[in-house]
Amino acid sequence: MNKKQKIICVVGPTACGKTKLGVKLASRFNGEIISADSRQVYKGMDIGTGKDLCDYGKIPYHLIDIENPKKQITLFDWQKQAIEKIKEINSREKVPFIVGGTGLYINSIVDGYILADQKINKDFRKKLNNTPLPELQKMLKKLDLKSYNKIDIKNKRRVIRAIEIAKSDSSISKKIKKKLFKSLVIGITFDRNIINKRIDERLKHRLENDNMIDEIKNLHKNGVSWKRLEDFGLEYRFISRYLQKKINYGELFTQLSIAIHQFAKRQMTWFNKRKDIIWIKDYKQAEKLVKQFLSS
Repeated sequence: MNKKQKIICVVGPTACGKTKLGVKLASRFNGEIISADSRQVYKGMDIGTGKDLCDYGKIPYHLIDIENPKKQITLFDWQKQAIEKIKEINSREKVPFIVGGTGLYINSIVDGYILADQKINKDFRKKLNNTPLPELQKMLKKLDLKSYNKIDIKNKRRVIRAIEIAKSDSSISKKIKKKLFKSLVIGITFDRNIINKRIDERLKHRLENDNMIDEIKNLHKNGVSWKRLEDFGLEYRFISRYLQKKINYGELFTQLSIAIHQFAKRQMTWFNKRKDIIWIKDYKQAEKLVKQFLSS
């Protein structure tokens, strides 16, 4: 493969500093960043998803703020646009850095999953959307036990997406692949206690200093239903419940903190299944890996 067909991924659990590392590497190696985050694709969801756009500086970024949160971006949609962006970035003789913590997104590009266009199954999706969550959980457990055990089964949106994938004629479970790019996958993480501490400090700052509650209040005022907001999970689920007076502020912080800790743990379980991830200790190690990869 030639240089134009190479991609570099920066992965890891939430609150580990992926964006800052990705930006620093992209700055050093003439790169651009493609976000691999299933919620950052939506406009107006900034604080809760940790877009931190100020961190990018002059580095161009892609697949952030591309859709109204009232609509849905599927894995197929994201993969299609990501591949287009990778080719476009390469055509300008720059390096694509795919940065994020959504494992399915990373896998779909690195492993070259061939996905069915879920848009052809609108009737099926409508049926799933109208099905109670407990029934969807039972359906997914029967269809794909591995996915059932890995994803957040309380998140209806994620459960529906997993069912659609399992039902697809060209599903991930069938491992139909066509690798388009040579990839380097760099992982960054910390001891779980450190990650949990970083999560709680970040959560406290977002709630008390960044007006995250107002962000979600405004999304609802602009027509995003409580149901849709809760489907986005984590910050959007628990703050929506708080705004609906289903929980108080103390319960909001405690329950949300626990949920994000569990999410980070699931992310690491997902990434640990990939044997090609090179886990780094510092920037210098990442810089050396990228330099070797691009010159090979």
